[in-house]
Amino acid sequence: MNETKCELAYQLTYQPVYRASQFYTFGVSILAVPALLTFIYKRILSLSFHGNLRVLLVTYFSSVLLYAIVLCFAFGYHAFAPFFIKSDCGLIIDKSLFQIGHIIVLFCLTFPMMFPIGFTIERFVATAMSGSYEHTRTLLGPILSLPNFYTFYRIFENEKFEDIFISFLMLPSTSATQFTNYLWTLLYIKFGNTMANMVLLIVHSILKPQYQKSSLTTKYAMEEITKTSKFTMTITFTHLLFFGIYTACSLFVRVLGQQFFGSFINFYVAQGINCAVPTYNLVIVIVGFVSLYHLNRKRNQAVTTNVQMMSIGNEGAKNYDEAITNQWATVVSGK
Repeated sequence: MNETKCELAYQLTYQPVYRASQFYTFGVSILAVPALLTFIYKRILSLSFHGNLRVLLVTYFSSVLLYAIVLCFAFGYHAFAPFFIKSDCGLIIDKSLFQIGHIIVLFCLTFPMMFPIGFTIERFVATAMSGSYEHTRTLLGPILSLPNFYTFYRIFENEKFEDIFISFLMLPSTSATQFTNYLWTLLYIKFGNTMANMVLLIVHSILKPQYQKSSLTTKYAMEEITKTSKFTMTITFTHLLFFGIYTACSLFVRVLGQQFFGSFINFYVAQGINCAVPTYNLVIVIVGFVSLYHLNRKRNQAVTTNVQMMSIGNEGAKNYDEAITNQWATVVSGK
């Protein structure tokens, strides 16, 4: 193998910033896996949300979990393989291993991006069909997964993987432009999806005076839809924030090019660092626990308020009279 390529592999692998980022991504992914498993099992599976939304949430967080697991293997290889590899040329990833690892890493990175769109669509459908939505079923999960499969097939169908590869994240030059365009598309979609969520919450605030006068079933359904929409909005915005940082950095690196970074090694280092999305995999668990805690607390407060309302007004007076009557009846019968 060309000695220049082997030397490049050595210089990149042991570049301090690049090396530290590999250990960071591996470490945060190791922490994210049990955290996501706990969150899915303890919180998501036991949610009282409508079945459609619960299935979407389970699928979404499972895809995030899958990505965290994949990162453990990919960046575990990056972090620890150099300790056992004896030659500089051995640091270059085998072509077959790279093909499998590269496509899986990028696919698992982009796969969760589609599901927040499903949250929004499902919430709009729920709002429009609040009276009958309880018995409505959708297939958004399977439908939303298809575009990602098709897009990856089109991007890599003619890829020969002829370059040398030192990181599973580094795109082949022949498919880099197509994948970059796909990232742009996903970023635009996520911005649009966040705006749609904001519109949905505004619609809920406008409709609130109307459904307060509706039947108890419709009123309860709309209140639940509003609360769950706020939860999915939190998830969507957090995902947009971290994915936006990753996408913006990736695009800037490709747009600015090697000249901006001063050397080929620095340019490669910038391409091989992936910290934002792995950090999200852990942070989203904390955000999810906190959001559901506040959601449940507000629901309990609402129930408590409704119960307390039964002790005031005409109905409260009636309940008070009945309680006093029952108390005297108990005393008399005791005698």
